[in-house]
Amino acid sequence: MFVAVRNGIFVAFSVGNSWPDEGSLVNIALWITTADAGSIDRKFPMRFTLGNVAAIDAAVKDGVHILSLSLGGGPEEFDVDVVAIATFAAVRNGIFVAFSAGNSWPDEGSLVNIAPWITTVGTGSIDRKFPARFTLGNGEVYVGQSLYQQSPNFTGFSPLVYVPQCLMSDTEITQLVKEKILVCENAFVELGMKVAKSRGVSLIRLNGNYSGEGVIVKAFTFPGLTLGYFEAQKLIKYINSTSNPRASLQFDYQTVIRETRAPTVACFSSRGPNFIQPEILKPDILAPGMNILASWPTETPLTRSLKDLRRAGLNIISNTLMSYPHIAGVATLLKAEHPNWSPTMIRSAMMTTTFPLDSSYRPIFLDENLKPANALAIGACHVDRERAKNPRLVYDLGVQDYINFLYIMNYTETQIKRFMPEPSSCLKFGGGVGDLNYPSFMAIFDAETKERTLTRTLTKVSELLEMNSLPS
Repeated sequence: MFVAVRNGIFVAFSVGNSWPDEGSLVNIALWITTADAGSIDRKFPMRFTLGNVAAIDAAVKDGVHILSLSLGGGPEEFDVDVVAIATFAAVRNGIFVAFSAGNSWPDEGSLVNIAPWITTVGTGSIDRKFPARFTLGNGEVYVGQSLYQQSPNFTGFSPLVYVPQCLMSDTEITQLVKEKILVCENAFVELGMKVAKSRGVSLIRLNGNYSGEGVIVKAFTFPGLTLGYFEAQKLIKYINSTSNPRASLQFDYQTVIRETRAPTVACFSSRGPNFIQPEILKPDILAPGMNILASWPTETPLTRSLKDLRRAGLNIISNTLMSYPHIAGVATLLKAEHPNWSPTMIRSAMMTTTFPLDSSYRPIFLDENLKPANALAIGACHVDRERAKNPRLVYDLGVQDYINFLYIMNYTETQIKRFMPEPSSCLKFGGGVGDLNYPSFMAIFDAETKERTLTRTLTKVSELLEMNSLPS
């Protein structure tokens, strides 16, 4: 079996621990696309280029089974969305396609890659932490997170200086931070380098309200840590309450697991609804993508800053670039075990066997406000690799079903030819787009509508006798 991935160095980790027989073979094809500067849309720089579309066409011709892509634009109507058009060709050829939902933070309707033939993946957290703690002058202890691995050249307490939003010039940095701990919101690694150059003691990076408790750990080149929003507000209150705010930092240099609730919905993971077709729930599913240990190109600095001299083959990364490869990995394992399954059967197997609760058996919550997440953030909930092996029943879809879907969206023959060049016909399903045989349900109600009936067809994939009853 062949898996074609862009930015594929990350995906290999996700496919690694497999449960298919030893005789099952998975080949991963890594590819990089390029485009000349003139072909890049400056307004939407991540939008597909002709080179990317050509790469998908090449993957189809090469006979791949799984496509894992980090590109996307929109949201746009499907017939002018080159992502949707290019991936439709892949799905027509039996290829499973996994895409990121986007990194646009928790704004309503911010997600991308929303065509129903694409598996759209949101980002969840894991239960791994990298604790770093500090003690305030009043004795209170706070725990943040850091990837700093060296021994700091300071001991004892140091003065704290708070600069809202890190708004200061290089000259002000030099004047403010010498032998002090700088505290500010959403500081970048480059600021830490400037603080170190100015002989600052440390940097405490505070999450803003958009980030909430979603701590994205940073590979600081000097002593630095990140603190969640709620404790950050307490720290600011302490600094403003005394004429001599001070703190003592301690770096634990260890990884702690299974001591925090997980998964949560990452603060940066884009959210629904699907503005192009609201009756198709997106994202489809949640997968790990926050503070993920992943392969890393050894020629690239750990912080991507040219001033960072560190190089390694592994890094900790937070991004939806990390979440959809997990889904591609599970899809690869399912395809190896069930080679006759269609892309939609594979997606259905994952979406109908998710785990709806976190590690404490409570509802999955949002990083930004600690409130329970709804379907527009988590889709069908968090993927469960083991349960996906045996879904027993699946919701299957064929190319004709998608063509019917486009007809019901009132697409013309000319528009549909962009997806299916050869002649096609429409076999309408009665209830509109909501009756697409999708493994989730989404109904739109207005003031006059009191009831909706949606229809689905299930396909049995288990050899066991099934006896199921639906709630009345």
